[in-house]
Amino acid sequence: MQTLAEKFFTAEEQQQISRIVQLVEQQTAGEIVPMVVSASHSYPEAELAGGMLIAGPLALAAAFGLASLMWWQGEVLWLFLGCFPVLLLLARLILRRCPPLLRLFLHKERVDAEVARAAFTHFYAEGLQATRDATGVLIYISVLERRVWILGDRGINAHLAPPIWQEFVDRLTSGIRKKQTCATLCAIIEEIGALLQAHFPSKADDRNELSDLMIVGREDTLGNRRLLVR
Repeated sequence: MQTLAEKFFTAEEQQQISRIVQLVEQQTAGEIVPMVVSASHSYPEAELAGGMLIAGPLALAAAFGLASLMWWQGEVLWLFLGCFPVLLLLARLILRRCPPLLRLFLHKERVDAEVARAAFTHFYAEGLQATRDATGVLIYISVLERRVWILGDRGINAHLAPPIWQEFVDRLTSGIRKKQTCATLCAIIEEIGALLQAHFPSKADDRNELSDLMIVGREDTLGNRRLLVR
């Protein structure tokens, strides 16, 4: 089964984004990497809290229902305690497989912190800080949280102020809400490329140092991510 990240763009859209990145990077020494991840964190506390809120009333209803069917003469509490762990497990599995439902139990402050942490982690883990001219740009989309981060390396940030990145973030977030993600992302990549070209024009010996699109797929039990690179 495909993850949220793998379903976020169609195969045609992935190819379109990659082509736009390649065309832009032919005009500048900058390196632009769009990255899509299913989630920036697993949020076990949200899964547990949501599971308890769902399982509690269901377990209570099940306990009284069973008591009536079985002509139970003992304390209904024992039936409740028997039903609750099973329903809690089922509720957590449902939340894990239904991101829109899990999203209801996420706290904004926690989400903001985890997405920021993950964006910076990926920036360094994927080597965006190691380009020859310090011109890496990460466009980070975290699907579960519906959050976007754009990070530029030190060479770029010396010329472009943070409000510029925030404007691009706001536009991309709006495009995602309007279901115009691919078109909005491609337009933003072109505009970022134009800004980079003014300060970092292409050189004769330029080469493509980074991937044109990264989609973070599943994580195995060891926590190793499988990257689908287009």
